[in-house]
Parts: sequence; structure tokens; C-alpha cells
Amino acid sequence: MNGKTQISHVKNETTYNIPLILDENVISSGISLISLWHTLADETYRVTWPRDKKKPLIANSWVAVYTLQGCGRIYLKDNSEITLNGNCVIFLKPMEIKSYHCEGLVWEQYWMEFIPTSIMEIPILQTGIIYNGENFNKELNEVAELINSGESLKNNLAVAFLTKIIYQWICLITENGQKDRQLIKLEKLITALHSNPQKRWSVADMAQWMQCSEPWLRRLFLRYTGKTPKEYYLDAQLELAQSLLKQEGNSVSDVANMLNFFDSFHFSKAFKHKFGYAPSAVLKAHKSQKEGTS
Repeated sequence: MNGKTQISHVKNETTYNIPLILDENVISSGISLISLWHTLADETYRVTWPRDKKKPLIANSWVAVYTLQGCGRIYLKDNSEITLNGNCVIFLKPMEIKSYHCEGLVWEQYWMEFIPTSIMEIPILQTGIIYNGENFNKELNEVAELINSGESLKNNLAVAFLTKIIYQWICLITENGQKDRQLIKLEKLITALHSNPQKRWSVADMAQWMQCSEPWLRRLFLRYTGKTPKEYYLDAQLELAQSLLKQEGNSVSDVANMLNFFDSFHFSKAFKHKFGYAPSAVLKAHKSQKEGTS
């Protein structure tokens, strides 16, 4: 399903790409899972269907794309295009997808293809903004572990988890029409924060973008994200930094510079405060993982 521009005939040649492919479709109450991917792509990541697709296109299947970090762009056969930024989800019909690629520094996403086994009113081509991304990320990590166990019972449990997550995303998107103007504007600001990670956003910048006062902005963020504007932005920066550190060739100072931190010391201090370990530990873990699989 995945390929690089330099080696177009070789699939799955991204810096960090874990295909969670099942030998047989797993059916649970709600969906039959065809495939699940967790991909951390760099600027070389370009995929064209059907050339790079691991499994045949299925007319009645769906694709859900959950973007955790960075930015990706999807091109459809009607020549339209979709830009996906961090903390968003979208449902697509596989038959309509032409190609997709990483747009910018990184694109970390879960890409899942499934067939509904019951009636599902899936909203197509509508983006949903995720506020509690940390909860979904944790659940999706558990799903990956269950699938990698190789046990059929745990595979079914994994698909049951995914069914719940998909229904949550459907509910989130269908509620879009009930949102007030302030929330819609806040979501656009959150998209702007994720789509421009190299800009050093201040709370004053965010309030000016929203055309509201800083105290009102703080109340909005606390209400919908559980974090202050400063906390939300810093967390988004650090989560993106963690993804960038897993890419080949990026050093701690490189990532600090990419994301406009004052220096490597301040970046490392903030990173360790959030994750409980230094950014250099990510580099070491990635190096050990690579050596273990080579």
C-alpha cells in the first residue's frame, strides 16, 4: 500500500511504517476489518492506487484516516484534493482515491479499510476535529498490540475496539451541524496550529486570530480540550517532535530548530516534562529497533 518516490517498485519503504495486515478478514459486530496501518511518513512518502495497494479494491468498503500529527494530502479521481492536518479524522470510499502523500515535515496517521457488516450511516468527505486525541492514540496502540498477538480471540477484540472507535468518529462528525460559531472558529484555529507547526504561536496571536480576548480564549480551550491555549499548543509541538525524532537522520537539535524552540536545552526540558524521558531516548529506542530488525 505504501511506497517512496526513490524506490517506486518497493512497497512499505517509509522511515517508519507498521502494516497491521491480517491474513484473513476479521469480522466483529459492526465491521469486517480488511487492513490497518500505522504510518509515520516523511516528505518522500507518495502512494498511488492501485499500483501501491497491498490488497484489491473492494467496492463496498470504506477507508477511515485518522491523522495524529503533521499534514497529508489525498487526491481523488474527480481531481479534487483533501488536506488533512493533525488531530482530525475523515471517511473516504477507496474506489475514489487516486493518490496521497505527506505534505511537509511529517504525516503520522492510522489508515484503516473496512466493510460495514450492519447499516452504518457513514459521513463521507467530512472532517472531524479530535479533541481527546490522547485517548484514541492509547486505544489504537492497544488495537495494534492485540492484532500483533496473532491470536484469533484477541484479533476479534481488536476489531471490536475499532468498531467502537469508528462509531465515536461517526458521531463526532455528524454532530458538526449542531456546533456554535465559537466552537467552529476554535476548530479552525486548532487546524491552523497543526498546519503551521514552525510558527511560534503566542496566546496573543491565537486570540487575535479568533478575534476574542485572551481570557475568553482560555475558557474556550479549557471547555473543549481540557487544556489552556499554551498547554494545548506545547503538547501539539512535543507530540510532533516525538514523531520527527523517529524519522531517520533527525537529531535533537534538528527537531528543536524545525519546531522553532529557543534552543535544544529548552526543548529537551519540555519534552522530558511531558513524556518522562529525554528526546535522546527516542533516538536510542529507534536505533535499537532498527538494529533488531536488520
